[in-house]
Amino acid sequence: MEQNMKNKIPETGADTGNYWCSWDTQFRVNDVEAGKDTKNLRNVLTQDFLFGKKGMLPEYMKRVRADLYVLLDDGWDVGWDVPGNGPVSVFGSLELDTEKFPDFTGEPWERLKKMKERVCGLGFRGLGLWICANAAGEREDAPLSKEEADAYWKERAIWCRKAGVNYWKVDWGYHCQDVVYRDRMTKIVKEFAPDLKIEHAICRGPMGNAGNERQLKETLACSDYFRTYDVVKEFTYSTTIDRVREAFCAKNGQRYGCRSVLNVEDAPLLAAGLGCSMGVMRHPCWGGTETDVLDFGRKWNEVERALVWQRIAPPFGPGESEQAFSENVLEDWTDALSGPDAQGWLRDLIPAGGTIRQTAPAVLARNMELPGVTAREEELPFVAASRHPFTGAVSIAFLPRTCGARKMFTPKADVTFSLGAFVKPMGVFGEFGLLTVALEEAVEGRIFLQDLCRDTAVDVTELVAAAPKKLLLDYGLLKERKLLENDPGDLSAPGFMLWQEE
Repeated sequence: MEQNMKNKIPETGADTGNYWCSWDTQFRVNDVEAGKDTKNLRNVLTQDFLFGKKGMLPEYMKRVRADLYVLLDDGWDVGWDVPGNGPVSVFGSLELDTEKFPDFTGEPWERLKKMKERVCGLGFRGLGLWICANAAGEREDAPLSKEEADAYWKERAIWCRKAGVNYWKVDWGYHCQDVVYRDRMTKIVKEFAPDLKIEHAICRGPMGNAGNERQLKETLACSDYFRTYDVVKEFTYSTTIDRVREAFCAKNGQRYGCRSVLNVEDAPLLAAGLGCSMGVMRHPCWGGTETDVLDFGRKWNEVERALVWQRIAPPFGPGESEQAFSENVLEDWTDALSGPDAQGWLRDLIPAGGTIRQTAPAVLARNMELPGVTAREEELPFVAASRHPFTGAVSIAFLPRTCGARKMFTPKADVTFSLGAFVKPMGVFGEFGLLTVALEEAVEGRIFLQDLCRDTAVDVTELVAAAPKKLLLDYGLLKERKLLENDPGDLSAPGFMLWQEE
C-alpha cells in the first residue's frame, strides 16, 4: 500500500441547496437559562454574532464555505425582545433589521445585497433567508386579500432578485399549513426571481409524520426543496428516515420546474448516502460546551465529508429515482433527553416515567437494490444507499441509533450489495463491520481510497481487492492503517471515497 499524491475531489460543485442555518447556534451560544427564551435567541442574531471577532462566520467552515449558503433564521427581520411565536404579525417583512444590522444601510433590497456580498466575500456560496408564511402586519382575523398577498410577495421576490438572494426557507406563520398559499408564493418567485430556490415544509411536532397525504403531495409539488422538519436530537436519523419514506411514497408531479429535493436538515450521513440536501444546524464553536447535545458540535468533519461528496453526487429529487424500503423496521427509544433541549422546547415531550419511541425502515435505497445487512451486535444500524441518476456515483451510509441510554451510536454490521462494474466513484459513510461489493466485471487497474476531509489518496488495491470480482472493505483494518482519521478533537463518523484508475 503506497501513499499517492492524488486528489479526486473537485474544487467546486453544483448548487446543492445545502446551507448552514443560524438557529441552533443562536440557542447554543446562550447560557442554558437564557437559551430557553425564544426572544433571547432572536436577540442573538446580529451583525456581531455573524461577523464580529468571535463571530460564527469568519473563522469557521473554511473547507466547505463554497458548498454552503448562510441562512439567517428566525430573528433577522424583527427588532429586539420579540417573544415566543408572536405577535406573528411582526414577521414576514423581509427587511433586515436596522438596529441589529446597522452597517447594512439603504433600501430594503440594498441592505440585503450588502449582506449577501459580505457573506459571499467570506467564500460562502450565497445568502438564504428564513421567511415567515405571512405578510408583516397581517393578522389571522384580518388576512390580506389574494391580490394584496400576490403584490406583497412579488415585491419581495424582486427585492431578492436584485439583491442576489437565492434561497428562501419558508417556515411557520399564519398560512404555514395553507398549501394554496405556499403554492402561490412559489409561482410568484418563479415569475419574478427565477434563480431563487424556495424551501417548503409541513410544520409539525418533533416526532411522527405529517398525517395528511394530500397536503404532503401538494407541498412537495411546489417545493424546490422540501424540509423534513425539526426532530428530537436523539432521533435525528430515525424520525428523519421515517419522514423521508413518507415523502418518497407521496411523490407527485412537480410544478413550476420544482424538483422537490428532500432537505434532511442536520443528518449529513443520510444526506450523503441517499442523495438529499442538508440544512446544517451544528457549529464547531459550541463543540464540547454544556449546551452541546450529544456532541454534535464536535462532529464537524462528517458535515465536511458529506458536503464534499455532494460535489460528485449532488442531491436529486424523488422523481429522479426509484425508491425501495425494507419491510424490516428498527425502533429507537429513550426515556430521557439530553442537554438543554429537555428543559427547553422539548420539556413536556416525555411524560414522567414514560418513554418515547420512533420506528423507521431499517434499509433504504434509491436506484439500486436494497443492500443485505447482517448484524454483528445486538442492534442493527440504519442503512441508506443510492446510485446517482446522472453521475452514476454510488453512496452507502451506516446511520446511528438511540436505544435507551445508548444515544447516537452506530452498531457494527456487515453489508453486501452488487454492482455491474466498479466504474464510478463510491462514497462510504459511517462505521461498519465488513462491506462487500459483488461485481459482474473484474476490477482492472488500481483502487484508491481518499478520506473526504483530506486532499490526498492512498492506493489500497491489495487491501480491498479480495478477488477479481469483489471488493472487500474491512472497517477495522482501515482504521488500523489510520486511513480514516478525524481532525484533533473531532468525534465524527468516517466518510471516504473509492475509485479505480486503469
